[in-house]
Amino acid sequence: MEWERPASATASARRGSLVAVYDSTRADERAQLDILLLDAEYRQTLAALRAYSRMGLSAGVVAGVAEATGAPAFASRYARVRAIAPDFAADPRGYVDALLELLDMYPARMLLPAHDGSIAALRSRRAEIEQKTALPLASEAALEIAVSKPRTLAVAEQLGVAVPLSLLVTTPAEARAAFRALGQPTVFKPAQSWAENESGGARLSVNAVLSEEDAEREARYILQAGGQALAQEFLPGWREAVSVFYADGQILARFAQRSYREFPVLGGVSTLCESIPPTRDLIEPAERLVRAIGLEGCSMVEFRRDREDRPVLMEINARPAGSLALAVRCGVNFPQLLYNWALGRPLQPVASYRTGKRLRWLSGDIWNLNQTLAHQGQPDVSPRGRAIRTFFTDFALRPSALDFVAPRDMRPALVEFQHVVLRPLLRKARKSNPLA
Repeated sequence: MEWERPASATASARRGSLVAVYDSTRADERAQLDILLLDAEYRQTLAALRAYSRMGLSAGVVAGVAEATGAPAFASRYARVRAIAPDFAADPRGYVDALLELLDMYPARMLLPAHDGSIAALRSRRAEIEQKTALPLASEAALEIAVSKPRTLAVAEQLGVAVPLSLLVTTPAEARAAFRALGQPTVFKPAQSWAENESGGARLSVNAVLSEEDAEREARYILQAGGQALAQEFLPGWREAVSVFYADGQILARFAQRSYREFPVLGGVSTLCESIPPTRDLIEPAERLVRAIGLEGCSMVEFRRDREDRPVLMEINARPAGSLALAVRCGVNFPQLLYNWALGRPLQPVASYRTGKRLRWLSGDIWNLNQTLAHQGQPDVSPRGRAIRTFFTDFALRPSALDFVAPRDMRPALVEFQHVVLRPLLRKARKSNPLA
């Protein structure tokens, strides 16, 4: 299903930096926006769009050229305006120029990014953006720490928060030495998730390696992309996280969750997660870290449990999480808190939330199963039989809400499933059968 321009839309094509703008209101009535949501292709953007709609707020959504056709939020009935901008990875200046132009056309009270790359582009010209709209991001000093894993780990260590044994890697030779020091498997990750070089920007992934050769290969990939590599010990326990809203010296909301499966399998985004009680061993270190950094707004602090079942810090994401829909379903409306904070309105603390609720990203879970079957023997990869059995029995034994799915707004789910699952599978089938 291709995304189509609404019948009542007015279009502005290639005006300055903008590629196109579609306004679904009547031709004689320009939409008035409360929020402009960036990164329309991401799960948290759709979750925020629906949350704002339930609050009676009007919202527009923006996607880059490369992702516009498959952006679920573009297909939502709640998007008043849909805009296509240059991709921030290839042209961050053009991307921000497009947003500034769009804000001139459709003034919005708040601009909300959902991706590390769009946040990096906005930060490079933050003063210009904030002359036109509110931007609910932490201070630059706090963000400088949060986006850097080594700096985050250093602050955590000073606070007495458990951190994994980590070694900074700046050359392929150091990668081999780190593998020998940390043992098999060793986790390699970028020191900063969003890396930029002369060719543009990219969000780098996490991988576990089982040999010195693989360690060198992973380090080269990260270093060539423009980042620094971090080698860490592998921790075998649950992946758990705490989303925190912090403002004016107060923790106003917290939400703990456990991830059962991810895509990619190691260190990816959650495909099946569950709300869990806010236990002290998770909440206290997360909140201490957020306070020490001064990380206002919404952030997620990620942990992984070690062999002694102790939560060990992995990283902080200074933005709404991909699983935002789960927090909202459980009663923690982070989008509302962000909006009220950005506009200087009163903030109501959230005292509790529902636990034991699950959210499943079905498309990602299908790819998790595909990757699991193809990479047996790798760290965090379940045996084939168990993976297949749990994938199917989870539908019946532990039913979950399905991300993207909403009875009154089904088109985003159809667009997302076709774009993420059906088309890639068809391309894969054609490659394996050239006569087809």
